[in-house]
Amino acid sequence: MVNERFQEGKSIQKGTITYPTIGAAMAKDFPEVANHTRLMAGGDVLVRLDDKVAEQKGLLWADEHFFEIFDFPLLAKEGDQLLDASNEVAISRAVADVYFPWAKGDYSAVVGKEIYLSREKTPFKVTAVFEDVPANSLLQFNVLGSFATIVKDRGKDALESWNWSDFWHYIELKPGTDVAALEAKFPAFSERYFQGAKVSGSREVFSLQALKDAHLYSKGLEYEIGRTANGRAVWSLLLIAFFILVIAWINYVNLSSVRAIERAKEVGVRKAIGAKRGQLVGQFMMEALVVNLAALALAVPAILMIKPWFAVNFGLKSELLNLFSNGNTNLLSALAGLILAGILVSGAYPAWLLSSSPVAGILKGFFQKSLGGGGLRKGLVGFQFTASIALITATWLMSRQINFMNRQDLNVDIDHVLTLDPPQMTQWDSTYIGKLDAFKGALTAHSNIRAAASSNRAPGDPFLGRVFQIQKLGEGASGQQFTSGFINADFNYAATYGLQPLAGRFFQKNDHNPDWDKLESIVLTESAVKMFGYTSNEDALDKNLRFWDHNWKIVGVLPDFHQKSLHNAIEPILFVPSYSSGNQISLRVAGDQLDQTIAFIQKTYAGFFPGNVFKYAFVDENFRKLYEADVRFGNILGFFTLLTLFIACLGLFGLASYTTMLRTKEIGIRKVLGASVAGITGLLAKDFLKLVVIAIVIASPVAWWAMNEWLSDFAYRIDIQWWMFAVAGAVAVAIAFLTVGFQSMRAALANPVSSLRSE
Repeated sequence: MVNERFQEGKSIQKGTITYPTIGAAMAKDFPEVANHTRLMAGGDVLVRLDDKVAEQKGLLWADEHFFEIFDFPLLAKEGDQLLDASNEVAISRAVADVYFPWAKGDYSAVVGKEIYLSREKTPFKVTAVFEDVPANSLLQFNVLGSFATIVKDRGKDALESWNWSDFWHYIELKPGTDVAALEAKFPAFSERYFQGAKVSGSREVFSLQALKDAHLYSKGLEYEIGRTANGRAVWSLLLIAFFILVIAWINYVNLSSVRAIERAKEVGVRKAIGAKRGQLVGQFMMEALVVNLAALALAVPAILMIKPWFAVNFGLKSELLNLFSNGNTNLLSALAGLILAGILVSGAYPAWLLSSSPVAGILKGFFQKSLGGGGLRKGLVGFQFTASIALITATWLMSRQINFMNRQDLNVDIDHVLTLDPPQMTQWDSTYIGKLDAFKGALTAHSNIRAAASSNRAPGDPFLGRVFQIQKLGEGASGQQFTSGFINADFNYAATYGLQPLAGRFFQKNDHNPDWDKLESIVLTESAVKMFGYTSNEDALDKNLRFWDHNWKIVGVLPDFHQKSLHNAIEPILFVPSYSSGNQISLRVAGDQLDQTIAFIQKTYAGFFPGNVFKYAFVDENFRKLYEADVRFGNILGFFTLLTLFIACLGLFGLASYTTMLRTKEIGIRKVLGASVAGITGLLAKDFLKLVVIAIVIASPVAWWAMNEWLSDFAYRIDIQWWMFAVAGAVAVAIAFLTVGFQSMRAALANPVSSLRSE
């Protein structure tokens, strides 16, 4: 299920996170729905058993329909109805092996045992053990808790709420369902159950996304629970890989046609003694088959050998690069198709060229002259360099964009700031604020720790919570409703991240209170001030807003900063003075003696929050991770570009060698008549350089279009300028000249006597 919200005709949020009621309501209203399941994210969880406490990646709260819809293999289970009661849990093979090693693979012995999750005091009964989730699954989890537990703890809202949007739904449709016709019923469904204007000040639009599309085609969808990737990047790399293969085929065609000169008399003799054209074509197609099969036989072990290096150097998981897993039948079919295409493409032209020439012409030596024009071969080489120049340009522009993002001023100081995971085992109560402030005080007493703060978001977090239905109060109130991002933060947040108020102040200690009803101060960013229509930052001070059924007074304005990556435009943000045991802790530390400082932090953390797992990360590293996919794509593209350029140069070298051979006597005569080495070199090279110049003219608009498409994903981007294409073209010309120049120079330096005496 996908949910999009519109305010005043403008989309303000689109994502897969939605309300707990959707699946059940659709199953009731639409006979097309065969089944449904509901999930709630639990994040990483501490699993406890006796004295063993360890963090497990990926807790999902799932209802009783989960294993009915998804076919994750079960190694052992209790009954047929799983996860239908509170405090039930299903665990992966890996988790079972950690906590129940004595079972030694007999997972039926694990079923019925009890474990504890985080600070829950009631144990969870293990009702199933499932096979470890494959690395290429959209959903990644190690522990499934029963959704009935959420209902027990949070009440009927977990089943019936139409304004609590922390859930994901998967809908199984009956075979033959017309998806478009079903989606056409959703507006009436939304009107029937959800009055968006009353709940979030927005219009709700529901739609469906095919599960097979979710991994690669979820661009623009927020809060995706699964692991997603950029489908355009994947298809771009596949297309480039195919172009590399085409360039290799082109080289084979060019070299085969050149080699045809050597084989011309062989073909002539075969024809003279009665060989049919079909037999000759079959012979050359068979040779192409052998070459393509030999290439495949060499490629497979080469891939297996290079896979670990490729995974390490390009930031990929080695287990995802499995060519021959059960799910890769499409790959095997593609390989068979490529072999067939390779035979036809690389074998057809040489076979036609040799088999169609008349016997007399071949035996009298006219065949060589018939190849002299070489228009097709030159065109193919031009195509190779067009692709090469386009890739050189794209790789360079990507590198410039990534450097631009890394150098961009974020307007927030994240250098030497690390975050600690919240203490999951520590219960929130009226003493928590005092305990956390004491912990921060103990840390900042250390000479290498400059500041400490608590917040539910740190710069670089990929998600930003939103507040809907914000209303201005007092003078200028119009009843208009607004939407803004929000961050719960303590009074140290601004100082820790180097944010100086533009007007008013940031939070003070007395702005915080364990009693929610006593909170009243908020701080805005510049964008929020403009969104609410205040005439200046100072004008916003002491004004009142209402949201979350609460009145708030604006006490300060902070400058805008990049909370998320440069893919995203800066959003308006509200700061709320709220503490929580789920908030992470940010620490600004000195740049030296980090090991000793972190050891001190860990010791202090253990003293204040015993039983919790200590985990930390540096904020600047988290920010760089937001660009990991872009960097990975750029690196792989650079590798492909070098490969393409190398293959294109091989083709150019082969064509230059052939042309030089045809003009051997001409070169000898020119030298005898006084031509210089430089003149002959230029004469031989200019035709090829013309091809490269034409390739530049063709490649530049192609690269410009492709890079504009790629850069459209970034709210902040470099400008594409003409000189960038000129530089890429100059690089290609230089490489081509070096490639051709070597052959030309060697021919120009050859003894003319030898050239003129040769047959």
